[in-house]
Amino acid sequence: MAYAFRLDDVRMAYIRLSRADLAARGQTFALRLDGVDHPLDNAVLTRDTLSINDELCQVERILQRASNRQVSLVVRDAAGARPDFVELVLFHHSFFLPFVDYARAMPPCDGHAKPGLLAVFTHAFDDNDMLRFWEAHHARLAGHRNLYVIDHGSQVSPKSVLHPDTNVVALPRGETDHANMARFCGHFQRFLLSQYSFVLHTDADELLVHEDGEEALRAKLAGGGPSGGGLVGGGFTGIIQPGQAFDVIHDMRALSPVGSPFGSPAASPAENPLVPGELISSQRSVMLPAEGIYKKPVLASIPASWLQGFHLVYEEMSVREEPGLWLMHLQAADFGLLLLKNRKWNALRQTGKDRSISPQNRPGDREALRRWFAERLADGRLTPIPERLRGRF
Repeated sequence: MAYAFRLDDVRMAYIRLSRADLAARGQTFALRLDGVDHPLDNAVLTRDTLSINDELCQVERILQRASNRQVSLVVRDAAGARPDFVELVLFHHSFFLPFVDYARAMPPCDGHAKPGLLAVFTHAFDDNDMLRFWEAHHARLAGHRNLYVIDHGSQVSPKSVLHPDTNVVALPRGETDHANMARFCGHFQRFLLSQYSFVLHTDADELLVHEDGEEALRAKLAGGGPSGGGLVGGGFTGIIQPGQAFDVIHDMRALSPVGSPFGSPAASPAENPLVPGELISSQRSVMLPAEGIYKKPVLASIPASWLQGFHLVYEEMSVREEPGLWLMHLQAADFGLLLLKNRKWNALRQTGKDRSISPQNRPGDREALRRWFAERLADGRLTPIPERLRGRF
């Protein structure tokens, strides 16, 4: 294994080889990435150390392209017909840390067949009512044993309402910090990828739906490989975001007294609070397009590094959109549940930085939330849940 580093003069890069018996003259050197050799100009070999005059940061440029893939050092003689010497390169963290993720750059486990097809996980804090819908839906897709709930310090454990085979991982809770949430979910996703070909992450109030049903989605997953960056052979690889994203809306208009924000004639009979154990699509009738970044990457066969809020990933070049997938957001699917959730979130202690980025000022009293719902039910984009999704969630 070769070993790359820099010293006090940052214009110079060094690679220490695992052997010191190569010829000192007449050699050419390159870093190999994905089968392509990138020549190292101005490189000189002295015994076991290659010195590279690298003022233009050529090494770092290659590393930025490499991301989570292996880089090798290639040494050729003057004729250059075939390599004399090839070995993997490690990069010392003291300088190269901004460019290299060491957990992902470790040599792959060749020959290890991942025993699981799909793991589904979420993170939650005192959201047991919504978790019951999340679990029921995704258990039909992956089975309870492949569901994972990160319980971020709930006062009442999700275990009290979930199936005993659903995995609950308890974490202590400090101040609320969305960047911290994204970080621990990113690490957990990588852990699951060691045993599963695909990992799905959604919030506790989000359901991933394939318009042709769970069997169609499982077939897509089985048809795609565990690595890559798009759609291959009719299956999924890389990082996938649904082509459709909608907010399911609780239609309460017929319940409103005349003269209130809901006093207009109802487009449909008033809808009751959600009943656990029954499909959402049999209890709700309307939805709104989710804005912009709410159509987000959720399903992946490679590590995904989410930004706070889980709307974007750093690996954006690996994201592909799949039109047959729908992300159904249940935040507004039940007035009572959202009122309780908003009150809890408004009372949370946030870190100073988190508060400056995303202050919690959600509608926390009944009338304010009624006005919030009235705006959405009056939105001209409000549309019925399509028939092809009925019975799918």
